[in-house]
Amino acid sequence: GKEVELIILRLEGPLQSWGEQSKWDDRDTASMPTKSGVVGLLACCLGYERGDARIKRLSDELSMSVRADRAGKIMTDFHTVQGRPAIMNAEGKPRSGGNTFITHRSYLQDAAFLVVLSGKDMLLRLCADALEKPVWAPFLGRRSCVPSKPVFLELTSQYESPESALRRYPLEERADKKPLYQLECENGAAVRMDRLTDPANRLFGARRVSVTGVLEEGVPS
Repeated sequence: GKEVELIILRLEGPLQSWGEQSKWDDRDTASMPTKSGVVGLLACCLGYERGDARIKRLSDELSMSVRADRAGKIMTDFHTVQGRPAIMNAEGKPRSGGNTFITHRSYLQDAAFLVVLSGKDMLLRLCADALEKPVWAPFLGRRSCVPSKPVFLELTSQYESPESALRRYPLEERADKKPLYQLECENGAAVRMDRLTDPANRLFGARRVSVTGVLEEGVPS
């Protein structure tokens, strides 16, 4: 088939966190990178501030597929937070539980993902240039999650589809870790609530994906 232009990213680091259902004091992480998180990474490289209308263009015009080479393990970090002056409840009165409360933040430890982005050639080239020379340093879901390897691998037209790239691109293997080989491509039956619909107010909508489970050991077929 005819090859298409694709951006290929490597998301690997000691910690990653891709919040998909975070509410108030509990900050979760999904097991695979979220589209909103990767769009945020691109916006960071491009120098777009939060609320910039161009961020929604990235979300609307780019498609994202992911391969998990190492799933990582979930770690939950407990934070004790004190408010001064007093922290108010929803009714505007001081909290009945006092001025100290615990928050939970979850991270993926030692995970590695391959992300493939597709879209219009001009937009892909704009993003590729920004990834090579970022305005602000990219991070893996949260600012504290620093990549351990360069995020940008290449802008390529070697593959006929994002799924073909996920199946054929060399795996990030390590002797002490068995690769996972889980693929997630757009336009399937499963639903993820990670499509950015309003960057300024951080509102999200549904995105349809197809998920292929753990494949046979060896290169994905």
